[in-house]
Amino acid sequence: MTIEPGNKTLKSNPFVTYRDPLTGKWIVVLHQNLQKSQAGVQPIAA
Repeated sequence: MTIEPGNKTLKSNPFVTYRDPLTGKWIVVLHQNLQKSQAGVQPIAA
């Protein structure tokens, strides 16, 4: 088996992770469902 380097461009990751400061849990959300505020990145309620 021969390993060759790829030359394809990588896709951008549509997900963003952030840590909830109250619970300490990591949250994963779609980038389009985020809004930035002075308090940091928060998910938009659907």
